[in-house]
Amino acid sequence: MTSLAPQPRATPGGKAPPGAPRAVIVGNGPSVDEMGPAFWRRVDADPDILLVGTNRALCLRATRNVRWDALLIRDAYRDLWLDVTWGARYHDQLWKPHPAWKVGPAAERVTHCDEFLRFDGPWRYNLQVDANGEAAVMANPSVVLMAANWAWLHGARELLLVGVDYRGGYARMLPPFDRADIGAAGQYDGPVPGRVARRFLHARQAVRAAGGTMLNLSPRSRLACVARRQWRKVFSRQ
Repeated sequence: MTSLAPQPRATPGGKAPPGAPRAVIVGNGPSVDEMGPAFWRRVDADPDILLVGTNRALCLRATRNVRWDALLIRDAYRDLWLDVTWGARYHDQLWKPHPAWKVGPAAERVTHCDEFLRFDGPWRYNLQVDANGEAAVMANPSVVLMAANWAWLHGARELLLVGVDYRGGYARMLPPFDRADIGAAGQYDGPVPGRVARRFLHARQAVRAAGGTMLNLSPRSRLACVARRQWRKVFSRQ
């Protein structure tokens, strides 16, 4: 069985990436709005929770007051909106000044990050850093799964997903980003694509085989291969 101990790593500039035994991974689906203030207060107050946002996390209305520990972007800020000027605005006004640890793809160094990832999959149990100080993480069509794998590499053994819905729509954004087109109309209106479902299933099985847990806290999610749980019941186990 793979060791559950967090792996040591060299850090750029003396800054250390955050780590915790439990991680909440936040996607951009509409369930982010449905979790309610009590959920975000609970997460925000718990030092044993690693709160990881993905892609447009910094302009989501529901999470405007949370403390992000880490932010992970799959591609580049220019690709987050149909009009690249909105991506540039997000990058300059929100992403760059935010103090959270930022993770991005090695191929897109135009994105301001503390750590770059080489996409290498399908699931990484242990941290592997190359001569350039770049870590390998799973290659995946879902930024949420990539963030979950990154959290695993930094000590999280309970991975809790939010905003993973695949039932259409997106979490509400703060102005002025609420009026910008992200260029993905209808992308999540149909059934969960087979390749996406298989990736989530493989990740869940990999985590379970190593003694960890992956759960979906997103209400009414169409993703059937990751068990759904109510967040109050999950946190009451502590």
